[in-house]
Amino acid sequence: MTIISDAESRPQIIQWLIDTRPLWPVPKKEKTKDEVQELKTVASRALALLTPAEQESVLKFYHVRDAKMKLASYLLKHLIITKYCNVSWSESTISLGTNGKPCFIPPSNSQSHVNIDFNASHQAGIVSLIAAVGFKGHVDVGTDVVCADERLSKDYENIEKDGFFEWVDMHADVFAESECSFMKLGSLSEKEVGLEEAQISGFGRDALSRCQRRNTKVHVKVTKKDGMEERVEIDSNVVIDAKLRRFYAMWCLRETYVKMTGEALLASWLKELEILDVQTPAAQELIQDPNSLEEGGTAQNFRIVFKNRPVTDVTMVLSALGPTYMVGGAVRASNAVERPQTSMGKWQNLNLERDILAFAESKV
Repeated sequence: MTIISDAESRPQIIQWLIDTRPLWPVPKKEKTKDEVQELKTVASRALALLTPAEQESVLKFYHVRDAKMKLASYLLKHLIITKYCNVSWSESTISLGTNGKPCFIPPSNSQSHVNIDFNASHQAGIVSLIAAVGFKGHVDVGTDVVCADERLSKDYENIEKDGFFEWVDMHADVFAESECSFMKLGSLSEKEVGLEEAQISGFGRDALSRCQRRNTKVHVKVTKKDGMEERVEIDSNVVIDAKLRRFYAMWCLRETYVKMTGEALLASWLKELEILDVQTPAAQELIQDPNSLEEGGTAQNFRIVFKNRPVTDVTMVLSALGPTYMVGGAVRASNAVERPQTSMGKWQNLNLERDILAFAESKV
């Protein structure tokens, strides 16, 4: 079933994903740069849809996995412009706004201009794109993708050397102090640490909060459903994994917000932004395929504070994908009347052949 429907005139938020991991397989080469050049053959149809400059930027990567994500990112940007801005694929020029954020500037002779803002992200083979289409007022959007276990061995190495708190402090320059404190000491739910049939009681939550080492046990008091209390052992590896997933959830939210503004994680105001009351979305249970992107839980209703003042015009949603991925979306609408129309839904996983290549080749 084709996912992309015909463009509608109503204002809407579009959320697309594409998984590049199985796409454009290339033969193993002695030099990774040579693998990238193989894309000229195996991805020839997709590359032909890009401008010469875009093709060059794809083929300059050192690793083929990065080149494939860049290629897919370009395809999604051209697709959103062609699909919703009443232009042909060849006219879907990707420009840069004054803040460096990719945008579409319609031709001067355009008779049916459609307001659009879009943003793309990629990580560990997954590319996301979010767009606001057809709104009368200005709408900013942002997205980010994280993979909680992409750097797991390196994360474990640093945590085992210095402890989880020191590991969080390694990244403190891009988080507010309140966020760093929450990532270190914030409470974990029973479900996050594998306690389905009991409730943590006493000082058990404090013990979990203070845990920062792997390969040990955390002793906590719990109350079972029958009201009886007992002490149980929790594997500290489970606790650290839950804290790592929360860290990457908060990283994803922060990147999503910053990309919405068109800035980068080096923005001068970064530490004045606080995203609070964060709950980590859980992966769908019983996923058998490690490469699955099945959507799990979602988290929203975050408390956003900027320069000690609440932010009320931004909506953010964080969704779990498969066992280890999370994707964030952020929308900021300048027109308060249109904000109810900016709600986000599920992310749509596009099919390269059906949803992108066939459509693009019919619109060139």
